[in-house]
Amino acid sequence: MHEFSIALEIIDTLQKNGYLDGVKSVSEVKLNLGKYSGIDKNYLVFAFQNLNDKRFKDVLLNFISNNGDEITIQEILVN
Repeated sequence: MHEFSIALEIIDTLQKNGYLDGVKSVSEVKLNLGKYSGIDKNYLVFAFQNLNDKRFKDVLLNFISNNGDEITIQEILVN
């Protein structure tokens, strides 16, 4: 299940860019998934819910489907 790796990479990228500095919890992540991305939405939700990072324990993943083959993070809302 590579969705755990994807969830960890998203968090790592956010940390490296300072987006999680001082953040206590993340309420929503919007993801744009391409039709052929190979990512199972349910597994990705499961991965975020089961990571050891408590900031993402109650995160809502909002998926935006498209007909392309790209994955982009559009927006992250934090508290």
